[in-house]
Amino acid sequence: MRVRQLPRTPLANLPTPILPLERLSRRFGVEIFVKRDDLTGLLESGNKVRKLEFLVGEALSQGADTLITCGTLQSNCCRAVAAVAARLGLRAILALKGDKPASYDGNLLLGKLLGADVVYCTPEEFARIDGVFARLSEAVRERGGRPYVIPESGATELGAVGYLECAHEIAGQWRHGAPAFDTLVITAFSGGSQAGLLMGRQLAGLSAEVVGVPIAHPAAQVRDYVGATIARAAERFGLAVEPPKAVHLLDGYQGKGRGASRKEELDTLIQLAREEGILLDPVYTGKAFLGFLDHLARDPREFGSRVCFLHTGGIFSLFPFRESLSRLLDGDPLVES
Repeated sequence: MRVRQLPRTPLANLPTPILPLERLSRRFGVEIFVKRDDLTGLLESGNKVRKLEFLVGEALSQGADTLITCGTLQSNCCRAVAAVAARLGLRAILALKGDKPASYDGNLLLGKLLGADVVYCTPEEFARIDGVFARLSEAVRERGGRPYVIPESGATELGAVGYLECAHEIAGQWRHGAPAFDTLVITAFSGGSQAGLLMGRQLAGLSAEVVGVPIAHPAAQVRDYVGATIARAAERFGLAVEPPKAVHLLDGYQGKGRGASRKEELDTLIQLAREEGILLDPVYTGKAFLGFLDHLARDPREFGSRVCFLHTGGIFSLFPFRESLSRLLDGDPLVES
């Protein structure tokens, strides 16, 4: 099936704007821009909703009435799935890694407000998430429902099509007067969004390099996933694309892993908030932007003379970090565990 024939449910506010970061540009002597995919919506904000347009489109085409997905307690994708389900009159079931907290916060609070059913998983259970999905799906079928499973982070070749379309969007904005970039920089968790951009780059005729910043998994794992996703998408959707000879990643910014942040990552998001009025999150974009700035500081021309950072959202992940951020904002030292 061709991409244009794929079932798609409009969910995001598109196109998202491309804005200059003027003070950062002056500091480094290159033109730095941000594509505000954090503005794809409010509760449905970030890169996940681009993926969900196609994943939920397929779910609805199959007659599904229940969306099942998984993630950490503060998963942006799980919150987005809960929001989309409520918007479309579907049921959402979230399998979350961790214990039930004494009180709800951030994305988990929003997911509960939106009516999602939450199943808390031990690390051992989460390591065998396919079994959890199977049990939850069977329970839905037993009550007469029709489940649709969305893997963690929407990381499938179908989900990656969302960022293939984003590349076409960027090309369209360029044709209507937006800058032509030498490099696009994006956060890389699984690598699905980067895979989509790389496919779209080929199909839309973009010359910009696509650089990912792994924030959780080892670079080798992300690199393998990007190549495998492109190969699967090419076969499944009949795309005239090939995995790149090299997947460009800025390695070394995983920090303490997903769900935790170090002082330098929090300092980065405070700096951008005050310098450009843009909020990052501590789990994903804060780490990626730290890597981006670190490389600019070493060589301002590493990404060419004009570079765009794709802001993939996650603002609600700020709130569980209120204590650490409060200490930094008050000038107190942050003692990391």
